[in-house]
Amino acid sequence: MIQEGSNLDDPVVTGEIAHIVAYEPGGPRGDSSFPEEDLNKHTNLILLCGDHHKLIDSQLNTYSIPVLREMKRAHEARSRGLNQPDKPEILESFVKDSLHSSLLAVSHLPAVVFSAPTDYNDRQEHQVKEQMQYPSDQWELAPFLLKEGRLYAFHDLREVGNPFHTVTSNRDIQQISAQTLWDSAEGKRRYQTLLNRSLYKFTARLNIRYDPDHWRYFFPATEDKKERAVIYRPLNQSQSKRNVAWPQKRKATGETKNFWIHLASSLKFHEVAPLQWGLSIRPERHFTSDGSTPLPSKQIGRRATRLKARMYNDLYLSEVHFWRDYLSQGKPQIVLNFGNQSAIIDTSQLLTFDIEWPGIAEDTKPFKNQVYAHDLFSLSEYLQALEGEDSDYEEIDEDEDDELDDEE
Repeated sequence: MIQEGSNLDDPVVTGEIAHIVAYEPGGPRGDSSFPEEDLNKHTNLILLCGDHHKLIDSQLNTYSIPVLREMKRAHEARSRGLNQPDKPEILESFVKDSLHSSLLAVSHLPAVVFSAPTDYNDRQEHQVKEQMQYPSDQWELAPFLLKEGRLYAFHDLREVGNPFHTVTSNRDIQQISAQTLWDSAEGKRRYQTLLNRSLYKFTARLNIRYDPDHWRYFFPATEDKKERAVIYRPLNQSQSKRNVAWPQKRKATGETKNFWIHLASSLKFHEVAPLQWGLSIRPERHFTSDGSTPLPSKQIGRRATRLKARMYNDLYLSEVHFWRDYLSQGKPQIVLNFGNQSAIIDTSQLLTFDIEWPGIAEDTKPFKNQVYAHDLFSLSEYLQALEGEDSDYEEIDEDEDDELDDEE
């Protein structure tokens, strides 16, 4: 904060005064509802070096308003202790809390990946989609991957009439165990890609679209570009309706602004520990100008920042709960069906961990991690998915999978 002086010059203050709530509503952590007369009060100011000033204004999700206020409070407490050496040291008080993650556990995964020769190259996925024969069951998913003249899929490519029999050869069909794939970085990427691609079709069945430019899923408007609402089960009610795509309006006049807001989320599979996988849900927002045309990037940043700045933990976790409820349709699991194999995601509750930490004074609203129980229908679906698993897949020598060695 202060650079020492020399025999020729005085010390120099290099610290910079930063606003916790931005002075301008459109600035980092801006809040138009914050009293203007309090913006320049010492309670809303924090002294930082230039590097950390840049850091907090760039990483808005990490350095939110409550976090900066807690950092300021803790620093002032330490400073008071330094100025009063005769008094006992001020100790941070820790609280016991539950850390609710945005992860859902994956209880079952496809045991093998099948690979067969194909005449299509890595850039001809669209042609494969046109020629393959999709399953008659709309909930049976057929993700695939093209690499080095071979097609990879969770479907058994040895079966007559499999979805890819028109685009692959029945010679040299390989069966690669999942654990063999996970042993190499490239193999794990291919397995993870197949899992993530299965979400494209699954979400499409729920009328959710994928935005490849931002790697997120979002609710589109209705076909006639009207605002859209869906039914789900919130934390404190048996059923509720929620807007998922709507034109933004001015509060004072009700006049429609020139952009739409769509609920969105990043959905990805991750290996969270050896042989353990999870599905992460990261709620976001998608913006369009008219319900379908994406808003230019330069018009998104400020709007997204203002929305996220007001989203405390309880609101964020409620968004995560909304997505897990809608994707599972209120069931305790999501079943991704690949014919004789399945991926089963446990949606009965979010993964939770017990922690001790200083806490954030203004962010203590409770969150109820609602637990879903099986009914007869969801239990039947779960058991059918397990029965579909083929336990007769033969063991494959890992040496046969040389092509999947780490390429990095």
